[in-house]
Amino acid sequence: MSATALAEYLILKAEPQATVLHNSRYSQTNIRGAYASARSGFRRYGIDPLRAVATLNKVKTRLTKKSLDPDVKPRAQAAALREIELIDLYLMRENALGLRSLPLTKSPSFTPVKIQGVEVSIQPDFLVEPPDGRIGAAMLRVTKAPDPDAVRGPAKKEERGDHRREMARYMVAMLEVLLNEQEAYRGRVDRDLIFVSDVRLGEKIGAGPDHTARIGDIVSACGQIATLWNGVQPRPSIFKKPDPEE
Repeated sequence: MSATALAEYLILKAEPQATVLHNSRYSQTNIRGAYASARSGFRRYGIDPLRAVATLNKVKTRLTKKSLDPDVKPRAQAAALREIELIDLYLMRENALGLRSLPLTKSPSFTPVKIQGVEVSIQPDFLVEPPDGRIGAAMLRVTKAPDPDAVRGPAKKEERGDHRREMARYMVAMLEVLLNEQEAYRGRVDRDLIFVSDVRLGEKIGAGPDHTARIGDIVSACGQIATLWNGVQPRPSIFKKPDPEE
């Protein structure tokens, strides 16, 4: 189960929780892969001390060519345009994301953490490693849903924004669990260096005041998921044949 899926499970009610469980067990798509080119560019850009914008411009150039290529299927062309939009949004909101001034390093691919029998994949986009021996981690949130810009009215926008912030605080708790699982990994884990940068909100979201309780919530939720997992049955939708145009 991914950290994002677990975070969503934690803030939803029973019926949508069941959907998260189903999709986690029978997922046929890679959510993180949806913005693979942009994410790769963000990582290369982030670990570059010079923060050379040319790195992201090269990614945009490749994506633009893809979006205009008549041999590329319309769905892939549209995906390329969404990635270009995301890169522009990242650059516009970069200062608010809290990454620019930090000593970021490349994050390895971590083995899933087992919590109450549930394997949770927690993959930071960056490690934060100042020279004083501390270590933290940062995760980029780039997916749209739930998209505050897709609704009208300040109340609905705030509701969707709060949904994303709540998810992010649980993801921060999971990042801390991940780092603490690494035996004397590369430094002393510092909660103040652990955060989620939400590109859609243009915010850096760190640990909440109830951070310790959230770690307990994660443990309890994983215990519940472990008891439910084997009973999750595939829904008819997953047997639907893929569209040949996709």
